[in-house]
Amino acid sequence: MRWITVTVNTTVQAEDLVSSAVLSCGVSGVQIDDSLPPTAREMEAMHNDILPETAPEGICEDDSSARVIFYLRVPDPADRQPDVVQGVRDESYAIRDRIYSEEEIRDLLDQLSSKLESLKEMNDIGPGTLELSSTSDSDWIDNWKQYYVPILIGNILILPEWSEVPDEYLEPVRDGTVTVVRLNPGTAFGTGSHETTKLAIMGLLKYMRQGDRLLDIGTGSGIIGLCALVSGASEVVGTEIDSSCIPSVEHNLAINGVDPARFTVEIANLLDSGCSFRHGTFRIITANILSPVIAALAAPGYADRFAERGGIFVTSGLAATREEEIMNAFAANPSWNVVDTLRLGDWISIIAQKTL
Repeated sequence: MRWITVTVNTTVQAEDLVSSAVLSCGVSGVQIDDSLPPTAREMEAMHNDILPETAPEGICEDDSSARVIFYLRVPDPADRQPDVVQGVRDESYAIRDRIYSEEEIRDLLDQLSSKLESLKEMNDIGPGTLELSSTSDSDWIDNWKQYYVPILIGNILILPEWSEVPDEYLEPVRDGTVTVVRLNPGTAFGTGSHETTKLAIMGLLKYMRQGDRLLDIGTGSGIIGLCALVSGASEVVGTEIDSSCIPSVEHNLAINGVDPARFTVEIANLLDSGCSFRHGTFRIITANILSPVIAALAAPGYADRFAERGGIFVTSGLAATREEEIMNAFAANPSWNVVDTLRLGDWISIIAQKTL
């Protein structure tokens, strides 16, 4: 996919005015970069587990400048039509970005420029200038490669597709004590480099048994499922709410020589009571997603209906500050008993076992 990125240079004081002007032109959403940290209420509204550390790039802590940014999707010959996997697709969550023609973009920018000039007559909105740039998925992937390095988690070496096995791992790989999983994250993320993915894989390796069937909720690039398969899982079913992950999973299976019949991707929202998910139950379930989703999955009638009695639910994606919230969610469901908590940096993985 390809987008035009439009940046409006303004001030912190005027960012709401400028954002309203942008939205009034028909844009569906904006991103605001400024030196102000998000409030507790804003963090809660975003369900955001990412801990703020520094101001956005290009914004100084004592700077009153701000940038209102929005994205316009444009035609791209490389766009792939969404797939339907096994006839199942949750249309309520499908992404429907509007695709703008060149003429529509010109009209929108003319309209916005006029609105900004009107605002300047009565308000100090700073420069009020527009900057345009173009980006695409392939740009992101190429830029990301320089930061993606081999990672050892347990006995699994997660190796970028374009990298060679580092010298220090050559012997363990040869003698079989370390297993290589090659990965191209594509646009679905899930590289293994973030603490939350590491925790999910650590929990998986600690509790999975040979021959287990795995349900990976929010499978992304398929990294957790791949680690399960090379570690002895018989089958993986990964769920996602958007089909953009499918090419990434298919590619990662191919470069690892894994039979695609062992890894099924289903487009489904397991929090939807009407979801037609028919893959039976699993001895191990993983979910590396946001805390509010984990809390919902822990409630009666959700993840527990997909778990065998005695089955393990490995959850990750949780900031340590959310520990009590998730513990309470599991405690409210008699089907689950928390058996372990793994920690890495500011993140935790809570692991529960189905008792009923």
